Amino acid sequence: MSGVKPLYGMILGFLIMFSIVAPMASISQKTPPPGLPEVLEFEMLSLPWFPQSDKAAEVVAEQLSKVGIKVKLVRLESAVMYPRIMRTFDYDSYALAVSQTPNPVGMLLAFHSSEARPGGSNYWGYVNAEVDSLIDKALTARSESELKEYAWRIQEIVSKGPFIPLFVSQNIQIIRAEWKNYTLMSGGVIEVYNRWSLLYMYKSDKPEENVFRIAFPADILSTNPFMATDLRSLWVINLLYDPLVALDPNFKVIPWLAERWEVRDDGRTYVFYLRKDVRFHDGKPLTADDVVFTFKVGIGNKTARFAALAQFVESVEKVDDYTVMFKLSKPSYLFLLSLATNLVYIVPRHVWIDKPIDWGNPEPIGTGPFKWHSRKPGESIVLVRNPDYFVKGAPRISTIVVRVIPEAETRFLAIKRGEVDMERYSALPTLVPEAQKDPNLRVIVTPDIWLVYIAFNFRRFNDTRLFEAINYAINREEVVKKAVLGYGSPVYAILNKEWHGDLANRNVFFEYNPQKAIQILESIGYKYDARRGVMVYVGPPPTTPPATKAPAETPATTPATQTTTPVRVTEAPNVAVIALILVIVVIAVIALYLLRRR
Repeated sequence: MSGVKPLYGMILGFLIMFSIVAPMASISQKTPPPGLPEVLEFEMLSLPWFPQSDKAAEVVAEQLSKVGIKVKLVRLESAVMYPRIMRTFDYDSYALAVSQTPNPVGMLLAFHSSEARPGGSNYWGYVNAEVDSLIDKALTARSESELKEYAWRIQEIVSKGPFIPLFVSQNIQIIRAEWKNYTLMSGGVIEVYNRWSLLYMYKSDKPEENVFRIAFPADILSTNPFMATDLRSLWVINLLYDPLVALDPNFKVIPWLAERWEVRDDGRTYVFYLRKDVRFHDGKPLTADDVVFTFKVGIGNKTARFAALAQFVESVEKVDDYTVMFKLSKPSYLFLLSLATNLVYIVPRHVWIDKPIDWGNPEPIGTGPFKWHSRKPGESIVLVRNPDYFVKGAPRISTIVVRVIPEAETRFLAIKRGEVDMERYSALPTLVPEAQKDPNLRVIVTPDIWLVYIAFNFRRFNDTRLFEAINYAINREEVVKKAVLGYGSPVYAILNKEWHGDLANRNVFFEYNPQKAIQILESIGYKYDARRGVMVYVGPPPTTPPATKAPAETPATTPATQTTTPVRVTEAPNVAVIALILVIVVIAVIALYLLRRR
């Protein structure tokens, strides 16, 4: 019996080895065609300090795991993440948010192949010749209906591309209840495109009591209307200066410093007629010289917000003291919209004529509804009502005080105590229940400026069927609920109704259907590897000719029998490999047994 026990042990070892090795040989993995990964495993970069997109990435990763797609979140600071996605393109995928404006140009151009370069806006590297052609046509569309035709087709094509929109977040603003007569627009009560609230809101019939105090998380960075890029600075500049044309509450272009305009030469010439009752804060009148100077300096120096206009404007000329002519390189319906949405403000020529483009502008002089009063850097800014403003009866606010309060909870407490009236940006969703219980506060919810999305590197993965499957695997309603506590609106196309109205293609839609996602992945050639918990490429399934007659006893598949669990690989084990392993193990066992008997 002394030789039997070792034999039993060796047989047991053989059985254990066989049970491990056999499943390993059950999947015959193959090399996929270019543009597809061998294994559906992706690294997804995310910013930890931007909770909307970071939390959304967590939820998406969990949802994709249910269809056999593994996502590994890698959280990086912006100084590390931005160069990887914008310049070196060293990534599989990432989660982020892009700010929205009523002008669709920025979102459309982000899918043009010319922008798929370091420093361009097509971070995901999307390339499609038909889309390029449609974008070029959209930029020179002659009417809104023509623009809509191109925009809808673009959205339809790129909806199966590497850019996957998730939701537009909602702006939560908590304001003292005594304030009234504000205007609700996408972006919030006091967003830079919303000129109306701060013109007409008030809390008292006594002008001296209408002091509006607002909390900023940080100080502004600039008072230079050419060079400022941060939204805090632009918010202040927007109150000190005026644009040539503006937007009404429905995002339609309306006259502002220009009281009217004419379109000539088949859309290649725009003539603007200026108001004659507008004065700068130092008392000097606004004339065509100021408008021509502003656009020549802005476009000539290629400053950020004038750059988009450069693609349309060929020249800007003075016709007379109150008439300005813009000659375009090509007709475009988008010219006026770009003029209204690019935050370009008319500056006084007599102040700026001898100043460099990056001048600090310490005491701004504009034509806006408020005048510069004082500033304590890092602490506060005070603006006062412009009594000579050309909009009669406005503004009703006598003084605006900007206070810098870095912490979100501290800003909220300041609002509760009546030390400030509201804060510049959206409040934390977790503060809403407490605010709703306070009779002295109002909670106002509007669409925010952020479109939260995930994107894949099209330079590495360019089979659009893969992105179609991912779209079906994402439950956007659940993403909104878990990522932003329900304060968001699911979106499926690159343009959305909150910001782009009828230009948003509402026919683009992906239902949450993980079973369909699995079917698409399997049709590509992926199968679920239960051992690794991920889809691997095994090659497209064989084409089975249709049966001449289905067996009568075969029950029909019903939706109730479907499951969202990834289908396990059902291919037969590789018999040759297993047989070889079996022979080797048996020979080894016999050899060991004979050696022990000696």
